[in-house]
Amino acid sequence: PRLTRGIGWIKIISVVAPLLGLLGTVTGMIDVFETMSLFGTGDPKLMAGGISQALVTTVLGLVAAIPCVFLHTLTNNRSSALIMILEERATGILARQSEQQQAKAA
Repeated sequence: PRLTRGIGWIKIISVVAPLLGLLGTVTGMIDVFETMSLFGTGDPKLMAGGISQALVTTVLGLVAAIPCVFLHTLTNNRSSALIMILEERATGILARQSEQQQAKAA
């Protein structure tokens, strides 16, 4: 239904964003270890780029995911409530029509 059309995409983004942040963290740490193997651990400035990449991607993944989780929960709950109301009203309309048809037949 149109009421629940985009909810799946919000859920996908909320799941994939932290994974992309984790991927960036891993690649940043790989960068740090490559720098350490080439130049040693004597100069922390050489490792700062990889550590920065790891931290920034982690933060960006979480910054994207956390609001999406809240948005998904909010929209999912509201659409479920609306669908329930619509189903109850449709059931009521069908029951009234059935009663009217039975009254006409009798």
